[in-house]
Amino acid sequence: MPSWLGSQVHEDRELPLAPGDYKVTPGDRWTVTCLKTNGTIYSGIGPVEILRERITA
Repeated sequence: MPSWLGSQVHEDRELPLAPGDYKVTPGDRWTVTCLKTNGTIYSGIGPVEILRERITA
């Protein structure tokens, strides 16, 4: 997610479900909705993307 600290600063948030279990809706306020619970996970500035877990070596 973007950050209020600037366009080069991003915020990561771990989500418990698979990327396909979330819907990202762009707009004045971007939203991320959990498709299983219909709950709003995020509502704010964008862009937002759902990524698979990063694996570090």
